[in-house]
Amino acid sequence: MVGRRREDTDALVGDVRVADLLAWDGPPMELAGRPVGLDRVIRWSLPSDLLDPSPYLRGGELVLTSGISMTEVEAQRRFVAAVCGAGASAIGFALGVVTDEVPAPIIRTANALGVAVLRIPADVAFVEITQRLAAEQHRQEQEARERARVGAIIDMVRRGQASAVVLDAELDDADAVHIVVAPSAIRLPLPEGSVVGTVGADTVAIVPGTIGGLLSAPHDIDAVFGWSGPIVQERIAIALREAFAAAAIAPRLRRPAGPRDLATWEGLVHRLTPDQIAPFTEHVITPLRRYDARHRTQLLQTAEALCRRDGAVQAASADLFIHENTLRKRAARIEEITGLNPLNALDRAAFLVAILGGT
Repeated sequence: MVGRRREDTDALVGDVRVADLLAWDGPPMELAGRPVGLDRVIRWSLPSDLLDPSPYLRGGELVLTSGISMTEVEAQRRFVAAVCGAGASAIGFALGVVTDEVPAPIIRTANALGVAVLRIPADVAFVEITQRLAAEQHRQEQEARERARVGAIIDMVRRGQASAVVLDAELDDADAVHIVVAPSAIRLPLPEGSVVGTVGADTVAIVPGTIGGLLSAPHDIDAVFGWSGPIVQERIAIALREAFAAAAIAPRLRRPAGPRDLATWEGLVHRLTPDQIAPFTEHVITPLRRYDARHRTQLLQTAEALCRRDGAVQAASADLFIHENTLRKRAARIEEITGLNPLNALDRAAFLVAILGGT
């Protein structure tokens, strides 16, 4: 077996976070106060009723307390300040020992510092939370190792160093697959049956069937990813390269990117490296900017208008509110400065690369 299929709808997983605790089927915990700090990673849990447990904290802990040593408001505030100051990720307050509800000063102070507070029912022992956290961390460590192993094979297929046949056992002879590539830091709802691997800082998923649900699902503004078109399993290497190329331009587009985005000028230019774009900027854009600044002209704006209007003099002149003859004179001056005529289609292509590459 090359990799384990995902049987859940969580994708692109990372560490155990505060929000994950609230989704556990047990032991039960509830949020007290505002939903702040839910993305914080929990490294370990530490039960403590010390007013200042900070000497025993290293950051990232879920601090569990019964509140037995902090019955006064000032003590409660001091405890929260010490815990948050040491970098704890969340506070869990046991109900039924001192009070039947989390004291308001604890909630207000922690939330103001960006830390979530959790209610722990009276019948839940702290050790249950510690054991569940350890089990979740162990499970995720195993998944991370498996994703790294699968990712190494996927990357070999992408680079032509291995045949796509090595992935057949995991895909159940699907008629077609899509590839999804996303930064490992984000989470996406991948369909059941997806084969998931880690390649560098990216998570790669081979998704059998359609990804319509993934593309239509609401995503956070930072959830930019790339995907490939549907392709038969024998041609997975092509789809992998396509999805990686789409993922590379997605951050510049500020949205998920797919195969159609690659077949555009913007897609082509966004895939160029800074070193490849630099000559266009240096020898096309920069001279025009300098000339415009020195002579108070609008040559760069004229070149952009002609590119936008595909070289149509009449339309570009209307956009700039100038006579057509004036535009032609500007085009001639642009050619004198750069050696490129924006009225010529091939030269205009160089202007497009220079303009789009600078955005």
